[in-house]
Amino acid sequence: MRRQFLVAVGLCGLLAGGCAGRVEGSGTVARDAAGPSGAAATSSPPANRSDRPGTAGRTTLRCSGTVISPAGAPYCFTLPTGFQDTSASASLGTSSGRGDKFRSAAALGPRDLIIVTVYEVATDTDGIADDTLEGELKTVLGRLAQQGLTFESTSAQRSTVDGARSFGYHARHAKDGFESDIVFLVRGRNEIQVICQWTEKAAEVRKGCRAVLGSLQFKTVR
Repeated sequence: MRRQFLVAVGLCGLLAGGCAGRVEGSGTVARDAAGPSGAAATSSPPANRSDRPGTAGRTTLRCSGTVISPAGAPYCFTLPTGFQDTSASASLGTSSGRGDKFRSAAALGPRDLIIVTVYEVATDTDGIADDTLEGELKTVLGRLAQQGLTFESTSAQRSTVDGARSFGYHARHAKDGFESDIVFLVRGRNEIQVICQWTEKAAEVRKGCRAVLGSLQFKTVR
């Protein structure tokens, strides 16, 4: 069975990484809403960052355990306990304008899963301030909201993953009955998205999501 994930978009505008494709349904962005209790912050590391450009990052990958890392990919992570590597059967319900370069998936079931996707962006992001990047992401969220997803806040949970800047959000898709924690990571000329989706196994998926973010290594590409 192919596992379809309904959110995948690259940064657009400033980064020229592509914009959202088609998503079924309709939704809203709660622009004045506070971040939901246990939403994106539940899956992403809690530390906040100031408005400063990114760090140089790593040049090699050294993940351990059962490692997921497509050939030639600038990332690796450890398969979470209880999950299966379903990278070969994962498909995306939307696409960015330029398409993803690499994609990996770990699943508990057809609609309880984690997908890691890499997009190439046109600009080296390391010199771009956090506020500017988050502004670009708000444009992406607005497009997705028009096409089915409801974001409870457009203010990102800012943090770092392996030294790369991260911006986390929580979303619901009423028509298809799933929720997602979506974390955008940027370093150099790459954007990584970690999308953690569930319909029934919220606690297990979020635990797996924290494990992926905790083990993820992200190599700098310029």
